[in-house]
Amino acid sequence: MKRGVHFVVLSFAIWIAACSTSVGAENSGAAFDSGKIAVPQLTGRINDTVNLLSRADQERLSDLLKAYEQETGHQIAVLIISTLGNEAIESYCLRTANTWHLGRKHIDDGVVVCVAMKEKEVRIELGIGINRYISNADAQEIIDREMTPSFAKRDFAGGLERGLKKLMEEGRKDRTDI
Repeated sequence: MKRGVHFVVLSFAIWIAACSTSVGAENSGAAFDSGKIAVPQLTGRINDTVNLLSRADQERLSDLLKAYEQETGHQIAVLIISTLGNEAIESYCLRTANTWHLGRKHIDDGVVVCVAMKEKEVRIELGIGINRYISNADAQEIIDREMTPSFAKRDFAGGLERGLKKLMEEGRKDRTDI
């Protein structure tokens, strides 16, 4: 009888821990793993979980990305979250890319742009196939020159637009002959 009570208490404790781990998650969509923030479900090209951008800005940026995808086949999505929790942006953005599966199958030419508001961090995660067009150094330069100066002025829509346009400009270049 005593053993059964311990099992119930232990089960309840595990359930409480599981529930508290998911509290504050941006959205469901990925299994919770040692307190990490869940990856939200992909809902479109612009995934603004904190309502940072106006509806008009979201539509404008989404239309820009849609036209680029129709032209090149490369898929780009933006994710804006409130916090990374205790996870590094590199890890979170890679988990997001692996969950969302952007890019063409067997080409892996998708791109995820992650913005974490609390930590004031930005990352551009490149699929392996997009490296033919954009290097990690190019992505960091786009963040440093196009995005963060605007973000520092609280012009998030403008910084994203400038960064995405530069990213798309680089994505149109075929560097296989270099």
